[in-house]
Amino acid sequence: MTTTLPTPGHYDVLNAVVLKQMAVGAAVSEATGVGLDDVDAILAELAGAGLVFMAGDSALPTDGSAPALAEVAALRYAALRSDPAVLAEVDRFEDTNTQMLATMTRWQTVEVGGRQVPNDHTDPAYDEKVVARIDRLVQRLGPLLDALAAHDPRFALYRQRFDAALDAVDSGRREFVSSPTHDSVHTVWFEFHEDLLRALGRARTE
Repeated sequence: MTTTLPTPGHYDVLNAVVLKQMAVGAAVSEATGVGLDDVDAILAELAGAGLVFMAGDSALPTDGSAPALAEVAALRYAALRSDPAVLAEVDRFEDTNTQMLATMTRWQTVEVGGRQVPNDHTDPAYDEKVVARIDRLVQRLGPLLDALAAHDPRFALYRQRFDAALDAVDSGRREFVSSPTHDSVHTVWFEFHEDLLRALGRARTE
């Protein structure tokens, strides 16, 4: 680790802030599994190092955040980047990711008269089909999450977050499908994808 990110916890906390772009300590703790008191202490250290900016209770990344993470990730995930089991699952994930993006579009829009219009969610049958599709796509992540967790157990937290979002959807809280202001399926998927790319040292292509 570098002196600016001296422990895995420092990487995890800064990574969560960069993924979320703005986050309070409780959200970082939930996403990382790092205790709230430790999160608060680490955020203070990261702020002192110029890697986050504190606006009240919220932490925001600075220009130095992503480079610091990339430097540490190259060391922390060197073995992961050359693991054939991980890379095979990543290849399969690319197709799943494409399907998830299309499915989220189906959630947000419907076809009426040959054109796409915003989904007003007044057709429960349509929505249920889309939710069932989303659930199946999330389940496909299982082998990849297992392979990643073998290198870094924190990746197992994504399964917990997906399960919590899907449970909320099943209870009737439809905002947990795609709302950017909740830890929705779409939010967790986006953060996982960005996290995965950083761990692999790759750039987003779509």
